Amino acid sequence: MMRLAAMVLLVILTACPLGVQPSTPPVTWLATAALVMGGVGVIAWSVPLVAAAGSLVVIAYALALVVAGPAAEPLAAIALGSALVLVLALVHFGARVRGAVVGASVIAAQARQWLAVVGLGIVAAVALTAAAAPLGVALRGATLPVVVIAAALGAVLTVGGVIALVAREGPRL
Repeated sequence: MMRLAAMVLLVILTACPLGVQPSTPPVTWLATAALVMGGVGVIAWSVPLVAAAGSLVVIAYALALVVAGPAAEPLAAIALGSALVLVLALVHFGARVRGAVVGASVIAAQARQWLAVVGLGIVAAVALTAAAAPLGVALRGATLPVVVIAAALGAVLTVGGVIALVAREGPRL
């Protein structure tokens, strides 16, 4: 059942780049490769394969947005991010309990935790989107290096947060 849920999330995830119109062949190729790679990852409970598929989906989505040039649509991006977090969490959980009998209360507790993380991410994304609107007006005339430095700072903070999260996690059994 967990594999089915992960596959459904993977299909939703790979459909996001194809929803940006017009869809071009490179976007379709990347989404197809992501679906195949992610499908193998879900079947094998391989987090690295599913993470690589997620990376391909994000690249395909970015390429689709560049080609189509639509106005910013935060809801689609939030849906893509939420589906990516959930599919990675589900595959990670499936890999850790592979072959074990897991009670319904354990799965319910995990689902509550995942939904809390996704909910917090959605709230943060909405808050950052609201805060970015005035900042976008202020940075409209900014040079590219200023924007690149701001993006690099965000990437460094993200990596720092992931390292802190992984370092805090207890020993694996």
